[in-house]
Amino acid sequence: MRFPALLVLLLSGLPVLLAQDHILLMNGEEIEGRVLGQSTLEVRYLQEKRNGSLVERREPTSGVFSVTDSLGKEKVWYFMDTIFGNDLSVDQMRWFIKGEQDARRGYKPIWPMIGGFATGAGLTMALDLEVMSMVVPPAYAGLMALPRVHVTPGSISDPLMEGDPHYAYGYAQVGRSKRVVRSLWSTFAGVAVGLFVRQVIINPNLDDTP
Repeated sequence: MRFPALLVLLLSGLPVLLAQDHILLMNGEEIEGRVLGQSTLEVRYLQEKRNGSLVERREPTSGVFSVTDSLGKEKVWYFMDTIFGNDLSVDQMRWFIKGEQDARRGYKPIWPMIGGFATGAGLTMALDLEVMSMVVPPAYAGLMALPRVHVTPGSISDPLMEGDPHYAYGYAQVGRSKRVVRSLWSTFAGVAVGLFVRQVIINPNLDDTP
């Protein structure tokens, strides 16, 4: 009797593994799993872990844009209401989220990162900074929150979205935070290199100078 019971258990779990629902969050992230229930408070779903086991998770509905089941039927939870700060219509929010997704996947702040590394290394070596060198990365990263975000060529998934203000706003919001974080780490890397060069190469040679 154990074998049929085990077979029934495996077959009952098969739809959970094969039929994947899609939960689209307001920040542009997408979650795949088997939705167990939806309400105005939360969305409950099963998600497969790396070891193959299933775990139940929950997302507040306020952070969910829509839920699409395995058959392609979409339930939109976002609604326009200026009292709650939802100033965009449903279609405008779709474009905003597309901008967030494209920026998360394709925006590459190469020049700000190079500038952060060069600034961190250059100031640390030139001014012989030690403890004060830790001020440089957050200061530089803070400045990187100011300039306009330029779209990385090839990162737009749909050419029709180019030029749309809501798409651009979503792209800029994620792109700016991405630029700040990566600039912060690249500047820290530059400071580390600057400290090494200053302490190991430059300072010993200065001490040997008559």
